[in-house]
Amino acid sequence: MSGNDEDVAVPFIRRKQKNLAYFQKYRPEIFEYFANFEPRHCELIVTPGRDDVDLLDSGQSVYRHLAREYSDSEVQEFIRNNPPEKPIVSMEPPYLQAREGARFASQFVRASLAMSKVTPSTFKGYYRGSVLPSVVFLGCGLGYHIDSLTARAEVIDAVVFEPDPERFALTLFTVDWEDICSRFRGKGRSISFCIATNPTEENVRRVLGSKVAEIVPLYPYFSWYYNHLANVELYRIAKDLEKDLPVVGANWGNYDFELRGFRNVSHNLHLRGAHVRPYQLEESDMPVAVVGSGPSLDARIEELKSNRGRLIVMSAGTGLRALLSHGIRPDFHVELDADYMIYEMLGDIDEQFGLQGITLLCTVSVNPLVPPLFENYRFYFSNEYYIPAFLGLSADSIPGCSPTCTNAALALAFAYGFRNIFLFGTDYGYQDKSQHHSRFSVYGQESRTDFASRFQKETASDTEARPKFETEGVNGSTVITQGDYFTAKRAVENYLVDRKSQGLSFSVRNCSDGALIEGAEWLPIHALSELLGAASAEKRDALIEAVQGCALEMPDYDTGQVFGAVSKEVSDTAREFLSVLKNSRLSGRKDLIVVCNQIRDYLNRVGPGSGRRSPVVVQLMGWQILKGTVQRFLQMGLCHGLAHKDEELQPFLDHWGGTFKAFLEELPEHFSSVILANLEPAEDPWVTTRLMSAEPERA
Repeated sequence: MSGNDEDVAVPFIRRKQKNLAYFQKYRPEIFEYFANFEPRHCELIVTPGRDDVDLLDSGQSVYRHLAREYSDSEVQEFIRNNPPEKPIVSMEPPYLQAREGARFASQFVRASLAMSKVTPSTFKGYYRGSVLPSVVFLGCGLGYHIDSLTARAEVIDAVVFEPDPERFALTLFTVDWEDICSRFRGKGRSISFCIATNPTEENVRRVLGSKVAEIVPLYPYFSWYYNHLANVELYRIAKDLEKDLPVVGANWGNYDFELRGFRNVSHNLHLRGAHVRPYQLEESDMPVAVVGSGPSLDARIEELKSNRGRLIVMSAGTGLRALLSHGIRPDFHVELDADYMIYEMLGDIDEQFGLQGITLLCTVSVNPLVPPLFENYRFYFSNEYYIPAFLGLSADSIPGCSPTCTNAALALAFAYGFRNIFLFGTDYGYQDKSQHHSRFSVYGQESRTDFASRFQKETASDTEARPKFETEGVNGSTVITQGDYFTAKRAVENYLVDRKSQGLSFSVRNCSDGALIEGAEWLPIHALSELLGAASAEKRDALIEAVQGCALEMPDYDTGQVFGAVSKEVSDTAREFLSVLKNSRLSGRKDLIVVCNQIRDYLNRVGPGSGRRSPVVVQLMGWQILKGTVQRFLQMGLCHGLAHKDEELQPFLDHWGGTFKAFLEELPEHFSSVILANLEPAEDPWVTTRLMSAEPERA
């Protein structure tokens, strides 16, 4: 390099040093990754005598030596195409029905919309006012477009997503990240970085999907994808993620739901019993049938019955009644739902068929009246939730156990070492709206007990009201599905991808005739028998015994102390949210967006460096309990607020903000009165009533 060359490079080198110093102090994870990072295929081109620079990627010029000029022009076009008066047309706002909101938190969420004038017929889009609520930068390039847009427009939340770490490494030379981040230091502003260190499409999809889920409810209602350099592949991946929007919504949960499950945990800890020890057994090719209650089970049940002696059978949820109706008694039964309804269902099955000889595998949040119905039961821990960490049992948690019982059964089969699995009744969709489950399940016409008849009448309207859409089915078909089914299907697919990435050798075959499950080969009817080897009753029985033996006694906990800590965390968090609402102006669109993003940011700020005082596991437990309902309040406020006309906005904001504050004021006492109540399970109304029932009276 000549003297002149060195002079040209000096400001870029100094800028990198400054950026690294900033990241070391404020974002150490970025510093640690890039401090000694050396790009291999990307290069910054700084030419003496030129005012602009270029990015060379694998020998190809990206900007043609006009990086700043191109980026500035791109930003100007983005601003022209998105003027403040142009409505955001994305997903419609949620409209709650009268039947929604039987319990404490749900009542408040529904009440917050009492002043909303927005209806399906009046909704024309969302009006953002003078700010950009959320921008997801798809690709950082050399960073000039990010610098330019955030300087020209007031962006409330920004996500910098880059699938190639080499490109982000070069931005350390070109833009002042401290200056850019300083634009987001005000209350309610946020900027985050998301860099996919593995460039495969599947990983990019996962990383980006996980990131946009963090900015819910700004995403998917009010977020722009800023597609730098018109990256067709990256934009396609981003738009493909919208197919998983039902998954995002299905994973919210709510306070009432979480409180019920957490209350069940406190009761189940007193039951003691044993919990599953995963990954203790050697891998086995013994065939295992995981059986749900999808409608195609009826056509396949005889094939399953004729091969019963050659399989270990795990029923999942409502698949149990269908199996027992055909004389098939499973070896294991899997439950995960916390509702009292599960106890009612299993009690009805027990009266009709008996539950002897079946080992129950259930979450520790299952209704505490359920385990005693079985001679043998084992609790298992899902690593999708924070309960195992909270109880100090993270080492025994199992991935992939949600959102449905079939997901849990598949994950448990893997955790026990089984590598030859057949999925029955895992339709995750249906072709006939009148038959969405097996005819022999509690939903089907062949279940004729008094309980089943009542249950079908009670749930018919709710089942009919759920939004439905089409998805690809097996064997070239198309099936109807809905949010919870589609979420379960995608979870199976992601689970199988993860197991392959672990290097596991396995076979999972789909013996159901519903939705296509990528990664699970579909088997036509009558194909099972040819794939099963000669049965060894001795080997099968030995494996069942080994599975039952993979368990440890539940530890003894001081429940008053551990649950009291979470009660304090819930109270402290509610107080922080109240402080935001009481000390913030709420008199327009910008105020609404800023306040909601401030609450969203605090909600998701947990762990080391969060500023919270409680142990991390307690913080995470509090987050799990509050997340869904707080997000729902923010969703209602933002969606209905930004959809209002100016003259109708303020009355809505006043009522929504007042209702949110009233909820937060009552929340601490409500939580502590339920979770710390000294009651036996049979006396606890949070155990003996369904979640859809009215709010129980508190002691």
